[in-house]
Amino acid sequence: MPFLTLTPHEVVSKQLPPTPRLGYPVPSHRHAVSVQLPTWDDMRGMVAQEPRVSRVQQIGYPRSFLNQDIVKVNNACLALHRHEGEKCLVFPALDHAASCEAAIIDKAPEATERVRIRAADFLLDDSLMKNATTTTGFQVSNNAPRRFYIVFYPAEANVAAMGFWRLSGTGISSRLAQSMLKHLDNIHWVSGSVLLRTDAGISRSLTDPQSDDTIRSRIVELLQRGSISAAQSAKFGPSDVFLYPTGMAAIYATNALLQSWQASQTVVFGFPYELTLKLVQQYGVNAKFYGFGTPTELDEFESYLDAELREGRTIQSVWCECASNPLLRTVDLERIRHLADMYGFVIVVDETIGSFANVDVAGVADIIVTSLTKSFSGRANVMGGSVVLNPSSPWYAPLKKSLEKTYVNELFGADSRVLEYNSRDFLSVAATMNRNAQHIVSLLSPIAGTSSSTLSRVYYPSTCWSRTNYEARMRKVSPGFTSGYGGLFTLEFDSVEAASTFFDTLNVHKGPSLGAHVTLAQPYVQTVFSREKEWAASYGLKASIVRISVGLENENALGHEFMRALRVADQSKAGSESDA
Repeated sequence: MPFLTLTPHEVVSKQLPPTPRLGYPVPSHRHAVSVQLPTWDDMRGMVAQEPRVSRVQQIGYPRSFLNQDIVKVNNACLALHRHEGEKCLVFPALDHAASCEAAIIDKAPEATERVRIRAADFLLDDSLMKNATTTTGFQVSNNAPRRFYIVFYPAEANVAAMGFWRLSGTGISSRLAQSMLKHLDNIHWVSGSVLLRTDAGISRSLTDPQSDDTIRSRIVELLQRGSISAAQSAKFGPSDVFLYPTGMAAIYATNALLQSWQASQTVVFGFPYELTLKLVQQYGVNAKFYGFGTPTELDEFESYLDAELREGRTIQSVWCECASNPLLRTVDLERIRHLADMYGFVIVVDETIGSFANVDVAGVADIIVTSLTKSFSGRANVMGGSVVLNPSSPWYAPLKKSLEKTYVNELFGADSRVLEYNSRDFLSVAATMNRNAQHIVSLLSPIAGTSSSTLSRVYYPSTCWSRTNYEARMRKVSPGFTSGYGGLFTLEFDSVEAASTFFDTLNVHKGPSLGAHVTLAQPYVQTVFSREKEWAASYGLKASIVRISVGLENENALGHEFMRALRVADQSKAGSESDA
């Protein structure tokens, strides 16, 4: 059962061929081929790296499965400077390479003497860059070599190295790797004595300032559109928006900013995207986790803050999502804002799921973090992230001063141009996703929990106990757009067997990521928490959930397909009961 080979930049790990019956928008990917749809067991096998799957898997989610062009660049570096039994990773900035080295040593101290950093200058593919400029007409000179930093490490430390790659999101992108391929026979290795922190200008030379400025301005326009407080949103400017090569790089940079500003305790409130929690636990200070995000936990948190204050201690920040991934809950951000004003901590809100289109968190967040990879791009063919500092925040001046001192834009120019082009119709894409998700949820919700159905719950911002918290942040109606509840929902089944039957039957694309132009189904706990199922279940994430990110297909065709797959799962249950 081979997996689909996608374009070098595809974010989705496996893709079903376009199905005309569902009205799929056919992507113009150069390498699309027809394959068998991966099953529930195939997805689990991918995560467990079972030989039957890994032998045929050709591509995967970028931070967990190295893109083939990145592998080619790595192999070229290994061929030139490899010691026996080594692997390597390439970074555009020295500080990220040094952090990777430190992470490897921390997790695999036995490798300390065998981890090393080398600097090398690469020539980029000028023709590729010229082709990439056609969407904006902006031209860049690419004849000068660019410096990169390669971390060599023993193969047995690969888990530690890939852990950093996955958490930080700071490595080279697939487009950047592709631009390096043409001149891999002309790598110039730099003397070890040159490993000084002088790479800022070189990193900036990888960018496209014009498309970056357009993206920043577009984000500001979105922040101001339909704002809950027009006077407050009017303060945002392009200089408040900082771009990053991935969403995780934006989260990683935000954590680093806060730790350099005040190295004290971090709190994650509500169950977030799994890597956010892992990152602040690994790189934060005594991270505290309130995984349900309920009013009861808010009471407990307030009592904790009061007790800490009496002991002369404070917390640095609270991280939240609007809405959360994957259970689509929204914590009481208004109350957390009130506590922040009382106790003096920073609020970081990741609004990727609700998105700039639907939610306005400027009234509660000091820092807004977004994965631009998702619905902002809407095409699953480029990665990016943003951090927005809120001018209305009491911490705005010191945080901005600190970030401006250290910030280096590492969003590769070709990626920036694709991201700018994709996001031109962001609002219309978001409107379609809102409509498609709401339609399917409205069909499935009345069935969930009935005695005849295997579907036990539907998680969506409009169906959760926290609905009023989400609606408190919804943007006002603006010309041509009405805010909705987003394009992500999660289905919980009464057994893993039923979830597996539904997943295998459902004729949509299968894989991680979200906010793509095609609908994606993912057996979330099976693939994300495969080794932590009991822990995930303790916070309400059962092994029988399937997360759905809707695409731009016809809403009625999608609804028909979901109902069909559910009938098959229900019939399977009925058959098992009659056999018993």
